[in-house]
Amino acid sequence: MNLLIIYYPHFIMDITEFDRDEMLTEFLSDYIDGTLNRAERQSFKEYLDHNEKERNFARKAMKGKKALSRLADRIKSTPSKKEKLASSITATDIG
Repeated sequence: MNLLIIYYPHFIMDITEFDRDEMLTEFLSDYIDGTLNRAERQSFKEYLDHNEKERNFARKAMKGKKALSRLADRIKSTPSKKEKLASSITATDIG
């Protein structure tokens, strides 16, 4: 038995058409990035409305992108050790 399934069952996802169709995967990427034009976006939403596994996959992908974006924002806003050291050194320390 696969230990990943036992300890992390929420990581296991169904095979979707995104795994089989490269063009569909490109549409998913553009949908998540918000780069589809209005007609393409509407058409892709209709596709997702009729395909539950793909809709769930797209929803999880969008949540993942948002989570990564929040994490990146936190990392950017956290000063590095070098920045902390530089800000703690005053002119009297140098001279």
